[in-house]
Amino acid sequence: MSVPAALYVDGDVNLDASLTDIEAAVFSLDGVRHSLVVVELPSGATITVGGGPDRLVAEVADQARERWTVQAPARPEGTVHLVVGGEHVETPVRLCIDRDAALEAVRTFVSRNGARSGRLQWSVERPAGT
Repeated sequence: MSVPAALYVDGDVNLDASLTDIEAAVFSLDGVRHSLVVVELPSGATITVGGGPDRLVAEVADQARERWTVQAPARPEGTVHLVVGGEHVETPVRLCIDRDAALEAVRTFVSRNGARSGRLQWSVERPAGT
């Protein structure tokens, strides 16, 4: 069962998004015109998916001090340039995932009220100074 969600896609807002709407938004990520999807649950938990078309990053934030990011299974070294939210960012390659992994993260998050998928590898990322 899915909970109601707010969907933000590159500045557009849908306050009553369905899982189908959210999946379509993730499919639209191309790293040019569309590079950021944010889903917010009534609890305040969010999942952010950015980048595209081949490399995406997905992050769940359930507290102000913790962010959980999906990791690539092989945890490769190095960095890559992605466009996220219209901005060029230097991203660790170990955090770049494919669209299937991003969809798995989003589907679990929405259908299980903010949960992180057990099928994916996660890394807790804490802001500097915490």
